[in-house]
Amino acid sequence: MPSEATLDAARRLARLGFLDVHADRPWEPGGARLLVALRGEPQLTHFDPEWVGYWHVVEGRGRLARLDRETHLPLEVPFSWGPIRVVDRLGVFNSFLGFGGRLGAEELDPDATIAIFASPAPIARWTGHSQAPDPLSARIGAFFARLMVPVDFVPGFEARLSAAAPLALYAAMLGEWHAELAGSAYLRESDPDSFGFVSRETNRIRAEDPAAWTEGQRILVVLGVSG
Repeated sequence: MPSEATLDAARRLARLGFLDVHADRPWEPGGARLLVALRGEPQLTHFDPEWVGYWHVVEGRGRLARLDRETHLPLEVPFSWGPIRVVDRLGVFNSFLGFGGRLGAEELDPDATIAIFASPAPIARWTGHSQAPDPLSARIGAFFARLMVPVDFVPGFEARLSAAAPLALYAAMLGEWHAELAGSAYLRESDPDSFGFVSRETNRIRAEDPAAWTEGQRILVVLGVSG
């Protein structure tokens, strides 16, 4: 019998191939979730995923993984920070950016597999065929790109990132963003919405998970940023 989470996701996906829930509002109940339906036959109504590519950790290193209808189920595994790509039978895709979390997948019935990517940090719409990008995705993508420099050149940094909690990585991004805004009255005044968002989220994480905030600040030290 599928779990209640799978049944709830299936109801939301009745006419959809995927759905990003609370994408940039991880403080909402249940956190951010990316729901995906892998069906035996295309519905031809929204988007019909054939497989999902995501990152996971193997011996402290990030590796690409693939979920499709041949994957052994049920599946309950962590996923790592980076892109998540939802691909259809023609190779068309929609992609997302996440800070890591848990991936659960179950067979709903012989014709459908339901996958749930769940995270306490954002899972932002990035690029693709069937969606507009989330405004937060540009900031997340730029932050991930900056992480790749020490990943390539600082010994042990990739393993450290791989072990970091999703909220710690999110806290590092917020800390970098806050330092940028705090250092420029022009940026704060020209983009008050971003400054308000960053201030609220930094205060929330500091209060709810001080350890994640502290680890995020340690990551920023490697990037040469004082958050």
